[in-house]
Amino acid sequence: MEPRARQQTVAWLVALAAAWLSLAALGYRARDPDSRLYAEMAARMSEAPAAGWIAPDAPPGSYISGRFREHPAGLFWPAALLARLGYPPEQAAYALNALYQCATLVLIPVLAATLVSGSEARALAWLLQLLPIAFTYRVRANHEAALLLCLVLALLGTEWSRRHARFATLTALGLVGMLLVKGIFAAFGPVACGIWLLASRRDPERAVGKAWAGLALAVAAMVATALAYEWLYRSATGEPFWSFYVSRQLGVAAAGEAHPAGGAVLQKAANVAFYVGRILWFAFPWTLALLFAAGRRRPASGGERGRAVGAAFVAGTLLVYVLAFSLFDRRADRYVFPAYYLAGAGGAVAALALWPRLRRLAEAIDRPWIPALVFVLTFVAHLLAGRLGLPTIKLAAGGD
Repeated sequence: MEPRARQQTVAWLVALAAAWLSLAALGYRARDPDSRLYAEMAARMSEAPAAGWIAPDAPPGSYISGRFREHPAGLFWPAALLARLGYPPEQAAYALNALYQCATLVLIPVLAATLVSGSEARALAWLLQLLPIAFTYRVRANHEAALLLCLVLALLGTEWSRRHARFATLTALGLVGMLLVKGIFAAFGPVACGIWLLASRRDPERAVGKAWAGLALAVAAMVATALAYEWLYRSATGEPFWSFYVSRQLGVAAAGEAHPAGGAVLQKAANVAFYVGRILWFAFPWTLALLFAAGRRRPASGGERGRAVGAAFVAGTLLVYVLAFSLFDRRADRYVFPAYYLAGAGGAVAALALWPRLRRLAEAIDRPWIPALVFVLTFVAHLLAGRLGLPTIKLAAGGD
C-alpha cells in the first residue's frame, strides 16, 4: 500500500472509531421518528433468533404496527449483527450509518478519478461533506446512506468491469444491496449503471462491451435474490412479501387528491419543480457551478473527454430521478437522495475547473487526513447540536 493510501486508511479508521465511541458514550438517539424506529428495530432484532430477521415486527407503541413490510429488512441485519457482537444495541444503527458514510466518501473519489484528475477527485471527499443534505443526514439510521453506498459500489464495479469482467461481482453486490435495503427503489441502480456505460461512449477509448454483459449478470443476481427473499419470507410467515410490498409502495406513491381537467398536468409540473428545487438546494452551492458549466462549451478532447462522460452521466441520471418520481403525487426529499450527491459531485468538479481560487485551495489542503478530519468535526458538531437542542436543516413535508 502506498504511503498516501496507508495514511488515508488510518485517518478514516480513527474517524470511524471516534464516531462510534461518541455515539456509545452519549447514548445518542436521533430526533426524527424514522431513525428512532429503525434503530429500535435493529436493537430488538439483535436479541431475537436470526431466523426471524427476515420478517421483523414493529416495536410496541411505534407509529406503525404489526410486521414491518415498508421495505425489505436488509437495512437492519448489519446493525443487529453489530449489536450482537457487543456494541450498544440502541446506537448500532447509527454506527453503521457512519460506516456507510465513510465508505462512500472513500469510494466516490475512486470512481471520480476514472474521469478527472486525482486532486479534483480527492477534493470530493471533503467538499461533499459540506452539502446541506450531508448536514441533514449526518447521524441517522435511515436507508439513504446505505442506498447511496450500494449505488456507488455498483457504479464502481460497472466502471472496472469494462476491463476486467470479474468486477461484475462488485456491480452485483451493489445492486443486490440496494434491493435488500430499499426494495423497488433499487430499480434506479441498473438504470444508473446503464447511463454510466452510455455516457462512456463519449470517449472512444472507453470500451464498454464487457461491462454490459457484467451488468446483465448483476441484474440476474438481483432477480435471484428477490426470488430467494420471497421464498424465505413465505417460509417464515406463510405470507407473500413482494406482491404486498409493491402494491403498497405504488399505492402510497400514487395517493393524492382528484385533479380537475388539466390539473394532473399542472400537478406533474409542480412535482418536477419540487424535485428540481430540492436538488438545487440540497446540493448547494455546487448546483450553481453545474448550471454555469452547462452553459459553457468546452472542447471534448484530451483530458476533457472524461469530464464530458461525467457531465453526461450526471445529467442523464438526474433527469431519470426527477422525471420518474414526478409521476407520483406523493413527494419526499428522501426519494431522490442519491441525486443530491450526483449533482454535488458534478458541480464540485465543474467548480474546481472553472474557478482557480477554489482549485488552489483544494490543492493546498490536499492531504490524506483532511476528509476524515472534516468528518469527525461535523459529526461531533451534530451530536453536540442534538444535545443542546440547536436547530438543524429540516426536510420538507413528506420527508423523513
